[in-house]
Amino acid sequence: MDLNKRLREHTGLTPTDQCLRDYFLRYPERAARMNTRQLAEATFTSPSAVVRFCRKFGYQGLQDFKGAYFSAIPDAPAFDLPDGDFPFQADTPPDVLVRDLLKLEEGTLHRLASTLDPAAFDRAAAMLGGAGSIELCAAGSGLYLLEEFAFRLMKFGFRVNVISNSVNLSYIANQMDPTHCLLLLSYTGMNEAIGSAMRFARQHGTPVLLITGHADSPAARLSDCVLLLPLLESNDNKISTFSSTIAAKAMLDLLFARLFQNNYSANCDFVRRDAARLSVRRPVGFQDGINGTSHSR
Repeated sequence: MDLNKRLREHTGLTPTDQCLRDYFLRYPERAARMNTRQLAEATFTSPSAVVRFCRKFGYQGLQDFKGAYFSAIPDAPAFDLPDGDFPFQADTPPDVLVRDLLKLEEGTLHRLASTLDPAAFDRAAAMLGGAGSIELCAAGSGLYLLEEFAFRLMKFGFRVNVISNSVNLSYIANQMDPTHCLLLLSYTGMNEAIGSAMRFARQHGTPVLLITGHADSPAARLSDCVLLLPLLESNDNKISTFSSTIAAKAMLDLLFARLFQNNYSANCDFVRRDAARLSVRRPVGFQDGINGTSHSR
C-alpha cells in the first residue's frame, strides 16, 4: 500500500498527527519544499512531533518520509494550489480571482487523477453495473450532483432511486436487499442522513459504495468500497465547496463513463436516436414556450 493511501486510512493518529497528515494531503506542493522546522511552524506543531509522525509510518525522518510520499504521486508538486477554503480575499483583483479559482479547479482534477485507486474504481463500477437497483444518497450540494447522475443512468436503462429526505428513505429502505447497491456521496463521511441510509443498507445486506474525502471517517470504515476525493478543503470552515464539488462531479462522470462502456454500441445507438428526436422537437418546444401554448404528441 502506497504512503498516500496509508496516510488517509490510518486510524491510530493523535490530533497532532492528524494535523500533519492533513497538511501533507492538502498541500503536498508546499510540504515538498519544507524542512522539519518549517513544517512544524506551518502546522503549529513541533520538530519532534514531525519526527514522531514520520517514524509512526516507518521512516527515520522527514526526508525519508517525503521520498516515499512523492514517489507514489511524482507529479503532485506540479500544482501549487490556492487555499481550498479561502482561495480569494476581499481585495483580490478580478483577474487574479479568475486565475486562482480556475487553478484550484484544474489542480483538483490533477490531484484526483494522481491519487485515484484503479482497483477501487474498477470495484466500484462493478458494484454499480451488477446491481439490480442503485440507491443514491447525499446531503447539500451533493444531492444535486446525484440527481443529475441518476438522470443519466436512467436514460440507459438503470433502475435508480434518489434518497432526498427521511420519508423518502423509509420507503426506499424497505426495498433494499443484497442485489441493490447504495452509493453515498459525503465529503466528510459524518452526515446524519448518510448514517441513516447506511444503517438501513447494513440491515438489509445491501453493498455500500462511498465517495468521500476522508478515508478514516465513520462512513468509510463501514463501506464495502471507498473512492477518495482530494483532501483540499476543511469540513466546514470555507467559503464554498470549490474543490470538493468539482472532484465529486468528476468521480461521478468517471463512473458513468465506465458503466456506459459496458453496453457501448447499444448506448451509442440510443444517443443518436435521442439526438435525432430532439432535433425535430426542440424548435417547436421553444416556440411553444414563447407563445405560451403546448402541443400534444
